[in-house]
Amino acid sequence: MAIGKKSPWIEIGFISLVMVFLATSIYFRNWTGFAVGLFSFTPLVLFYLHYQWKVFLPASLLLAFCFFLVLGKHEAVFLISTYILSSIIIGEMVRRRIAIEQVVLAGIIPPLISGAGMWFFQALKNHVDPISSFYSLIQQNLKGTIQYYEKIGIDKETIEFLNSSLNDLTTVIFYLFPGMYLIGLIFTIFLNYLLVRFILIKLETPALHFGPLTSWFAPDHCVWGLIFSCALLILPFPTGKIIGGNLFLLFMLLYFFQGLALVADFFKRKEVRHLWQAFSYFLLLIWPLLSAVVALFGLVDVWVDFRKIRQAGG
Repeated sequence: MAIGKKSPWIEIGFISLVMVFLATSIYFRNWTGFAVGLFSFTPLVLFYLHYQWKVFLPASLLLAFCFFLVLGKHEAVFLISTYILSSIIIGEMVRRRIAIEQVVLAGIIPPLISGAGMWFFQALKNHVDPISSFYSLIQQNLKGTIQYYEKIGIDKETIEFLNSSLNDLTTVIFYLFPGMYLIGLIFTIFLNYLLVRFILIKLETPALHFGPLTSWFAPDHCVWGLIFSCALLILPFPTGKIIGGNLFLLFMLLYFFQGLALVADFFKRKEVRHLWQAFSYFLLLIWPLLSAVVALFGLVDVWVDFRKIRQAGG
């Protein structure tokens, strides 16, 4: 199906441009790795929605084969195949008007499986224990970060504190990595869904309708999951603390999204200009304290119901 009522050259040009960006970004991954990691799904989803199986699948397989010929690396094929599979899932669920939370949860499955697969593949390839090698990798990355902080002029006391706490920081990140990894995947798919949604709305796509995200809220019973995770953190059992810490991160992400819906509703009611909205969302991405405040408002909304949407629904 066509993805817009407007000139097809707009969508074809956009998809072609971003597909070239995708290809060059994987080749020059050291320079554009962050961008390709965030937005590579979007052009593939649009490509699938426009051409669907008959064109999308052969073109995607050809793209993966070309990556293997040019780069000669199994990792590149693994990466692009993951993007392709996730994009098919996201595109099909968007076409069927599935709720956003289901789209995001389904979209993270391929990169979640491929990420774990690549981890074990690399460990077996290098003949090392996957657990200990991963711990060492985290520690090396932390050392590199501390060295970078030192170069940009962070005060000496802070650098000494980070160096003295290196083992503790490594251990904390190691045990909380499952939750952190899931958060990264969920947030990536969520951003791509928003971008796809924005483009499809702007292109006046027929046969697709998107409900407002300003009224979204997490199921009320999810708060018990958060309470359970906090209880595990209090218990004097290391395994319970690890499980509780990871669950706590995931449930707080859920309420961060609810807080985002509150922010979006506030912007809509106050008719805040798009430029200021974009700047505010950018601050949320780079300022952890502000993100924590938004998540806290999302949690409080369970009881206060700032938008009165539960009252209206009842």
